[in-house]
Amino acid sequence: MMQRCLLLAVCTVLSGCSLFYQKDQGEPAYVHIPAIELVTNEAQEGTSSHNIRDVWVFIDGNVQGVYPLPTTFPILREGVTTFKLNSGIAVNGIAATRAMYPFYQQFDTTIQLVRGRTDTIRPTVRYNSQITFGYMEDFESQGFSLRTTAQSDTTFLPRQALAPGEAFEGVGAMAFAVDNRAARFMCETIQAFNFPGGGGRAIFLELNYRNSIPFDIGLQIIESNGQFFDQPLVTLAPSGNMWRKQYINFTPFVQGRSGVTYRVIFSASHTGGADAGRVFVDNLKLLW
Repeated sequence: MMQRCLLLAVCTVLSGCSLFYQKDQGEPAYVHIPAIELVTNEAQEGTSSHNIRDVWVFIDGNVQGVYPLPTTFPILREGVTTFKLNSGIAVNGIAATRAMYPFYQQFDTTIQLVRGRTDTIRPTVRYNSQITFGYMEDFESQGFSLRTTAQSDTTFLPRQALAPGEAFEGVGAMAFAVDNRAARFMCETIQAFNFPGGGGRAIFLELNYRNSIPFDIGLQIIESNGQFFDQPLVTLAPSGNMWRKQYINFTPFVQGRSGVTYRVIFSASHTGGADAGRVFVDNLKLLW
């Protein structure tokens, strides 16, 4: 009882004292971010197509929030404020697996915030300068840098089989079909890659795709003695006849291995029915 009276007395003497921390209840400022744009040097970095879904907002080194784009969010502060914005993606096509994409640069800007006002930021990002473009294929040349394997019942659809506008960009794309007569397709990159397995470097495959049946993306792991095995890693669901962009994370499957090389593999199987299942792939980029 005496301690409670003492506390009340102290609060009476100290003007403005409260038993609880009072948060800022004033009117916030607002920031609107409609989208994040990717800018590329097409000759060296390929397509500027992206699927940046989220923005990670940092203020004074602290996370303000992670917001799906487009977004408008409140900030209980005013005056000159520095924002650091990072691009967020869905990893391996899984909506619940969201992360900052390590290969896009951070976007920095400073705004004079005013309470009650909405300011708009339109970030543009580029690829980080220190990354390696280990492999790119846009399927615009006559020859492909991929080949079918002995496990495949069929081969690539010829370029002339693509109707005008069926490619994502340009006139070419990797396309294949499976049906009752040729139920299995599998192809691999001709080139084998030496990935940086140590040091924690990220390794991602980017691609545009359109598919009426599920298809798998994986790695062929080649031992130093030439023996190899194929490891499907990610299955991409049918895209509803729409072109989509995905980021496939190879990092956890590569780190910790040594003395091996890798090929990227694509495969699909007929899922039944009379209709052929089709898959189109464009703009492959392998980055680390």
